[in-house]
Amino acid sequence: MDRITVAIVSFVITLLMTPVAIKIAKKYGWIDLPNERKIHKIPMPRVGGIGIFFGIIIGIIVAGFFSKESWPFWALIPLSIVSIMGFIDDVKGLSFKIKFLFQIVSAVLAIILTNANVLYINNPFGGQIKLGILGPVFAVLWIVGVTNAVNLTDGLDGLAAGISAIAAITIAITSAKTDLPATLVAIAIFASAVAFLRYNFHPAKTFMGDTGSQLLGFALALISIKGSSLSASTLSLAVPLLAIGVPILDTGYAVIRRTLGGHNPFLPDKMHIHHQLLSIGFSHVTAVLFMYAVSIVFAVIAISYKGLHDLTALAFYIIIGAVLLSFLWVMRKRSEKNGRNYKSKDSQIGSSH
Repeated sequence: MDRITVAIVSFVITLLMTPVAIKIAKKYGWIDLPNERKIHKIPMPRVGGIGIFFGIIIGIIVAGFFSKESWPFWALIPLSIVSIMGFIDDVKGLSFKIKFLFQIVSAVLAIILTNANVLYINNPFGGQIKLGILGPVFAVLWIVGVTNAVNLTDGLDGLAAGISAIAAITIAITSAKTDLPATLVAIAIFASAVAFLRYNFHPAKTFMGDTGSQLLGFALALISIKGSSLSASTLSLAVPLLAIGVPILDTGYAVIRRTLGGHNPFLPDKMHIHHQLLSIGFSHVTAVLFMYAVSIVFAVIAISYKGLHDLTALAFYIIIGAVLLSFLWVMRKRSEKNGRNYKSKDSQIGSSH
């Protein structure tokens, strides 16, 4: 009953608040305008993530009443900070340095307030790796890294929301018998993300903006620590790595690609996996569904093999990632060989990255 209640509350709140956010965005001119870096060709309300914010926050409050632990209530503080930061970025614009600083501060607060510290991580080759004083550093890097990874997937209508929903329900299922608070928070994220797809799936009526993407990424990072801990201080990386597999893979690929190409790894481009799917001829919807499918493959592995050894999970991750990137490389080379430059017929509408 507690899970159903949290899901209904988060779903309904997001469903009701997102149209309000769209009206507010239009009234105050908070519109995402097209440019050469963006896929969409028409102006789009950019703060739809306000609906996600209220859905998740109110859902967590409800979850807190069902939980015997207090950390879900404390988590509201850093989650609100990172979402407000995203909102300011959406309406005013912030430098990546300022955003990075906000993310670090929010991550530190989350670790302190929710006791999300990681003193040990499972060693893929057996035993444990003691992090000691590096534990908080690892936790901060994980939270900030996942936050930005999810943010970078917000490049096509419905992509970030759908992938976040898949990741959240994966964590909810795998933590169901060990950590009720993490399960309930994950359900709030899942329900809110699914409800948002009503307005964000192609053709979108609004973008979530950083208001939503930063919140989704931060929340997923936090519950992946809380829900995947083998004990109060030991983290298994198998489920988080697979549940949030697509954003991590895409971001890692982007950083390596930009670095090897002599470019700033933190500057955006249009070479993310979803962009490349469009370039080889996928329609907008097909590209998003393809990314969903990859996420579901990761999720099924994580759920089916809940006790999966970290080394085995890493092997699955590398194999699937290698197959995906190889597929993209072969398709690009084939199109270049044939002298064709594919352009998706649906590429006139997309998100902001």
